[in-house]
Amino acid sequence: MNMQTNLSNESTKYNQQDFLPGDVVVLVNPTSSNDLYEIEAFQPKEYYWLVGGGITHKTEIRQATVAELNAKRRLTNAEQALAEVS
Repeated sequence: MNMQTNLSNESTKYNQQDFLPGDVVVLVNPTSSNDLYEIEAFQPKEYYWLVGGGITHKTEIRQATVAELNAKRRLTNAEQALAEVS
């Protein structure tokens, strides 16, 4: 007897998450805020709800670094470079 699994071949493009609820992220291009944000939920088509920060597309956020978590804020590029070498 040949058993085969019945796996869906549909694209999972919109089901793949880059971040999970609870992940801490920062805005890639902050306008006025250097705050850290927590992912609250994933929305279809690559959008994320941020705790206290509304909804944003995955390209507008990145994972917070350890140095940023310790500083409790987004670091500037210069600060981030210094944190990496210390």
